[in-house]
Amino acid sequence: MTKKKKDKSDEELILNWKTAAELMVERQSIQKIPTNTPVDELMEGGIEQGDVTEFYGEFGVGKSQLAFSLTVYISGKLGGDVVFIDCEDTFKPERIRQMTVACGYKVEEVLSRIHIMSPLTVEELSASIDKIPENVTPKLLIIDGVTTLFRAEYIGRETLTERQGLLRQFLVKLKRWAKNTKTPVVVTNQVYGNPSDVAFLPLEFRELAVGGHTLYHVIDTRIFVRKGSEGKRIAKLIDSSRYPPAERTFKITEKGVEPV
Repeated sequence: MTKKKKDKSDEELILNWKTAAELMVERQSIQKIPTNTPVDELMEGGIEQGDVTEFYGEFGVGKSQLAFSLTVYISGKLGGDVVFIDCEDTFKPERIRQMTVACGYKVEEVLSRIHIMSPLTVEELSASIDKIPENVTPKLLIIDGVTTLFRAEYIGRETLTERQGLLRQFLVKLKRWAKNTKTPVVVTNQVYGNPSDVAFLPLEFRELAVGGHTLYHVIDTRIFVRKGSEGKRIAKLIDSSRYPPAERTFKITEKGVEPV
């Protein structure tokens, strides 16, 4: 009788099965990083280690200001390193200094804990995750404008399939890195108009995050940011496997993002 030859891949592949009880024990050790903004109320205390959280909305609604507030709080109050990947040339140390002084933190210490990378290409963006300085163990990683370089390099409908494929590869890599290092990740994103003919759609369904379903399936928590009346901003939790939909109002001040 001829024995079936074992496939080499069958011998090398190890599947990590576990029970729900074991997973529960593992999750009890996961910490949340507070943001010191109203966003904490949407996520029961802060961003979970290993999660990827997206803030999306139109230009000028305060997405970068949210990112700056998180950066200053974690580097100033918590004393942690922050890796800030700036894809839209929005990072301004003068604004960070203003917020740091207003919050009463030490400017030199805060600025020295923020590690900035400004990639010019998709290749540089992807490499930046692999080449974080060895002496830096970030308590938070931020990508401001996560889809910007993909849209800039791959223009036109004929490149759409390639662009979405590369975007998905990068996002899967980013999520794997977050899980392996237990680092919370925040990304900001732009929006585009929904071509739907359905009348009276809520604003969050008329302005969709760039990247489409490629992005939606990788992000853990998605928060839509829009303008309110009298200079206010509204952050609305749109999608999460853990938290119910809810919204909070905030304002942008010299300290950064504060509740109304």
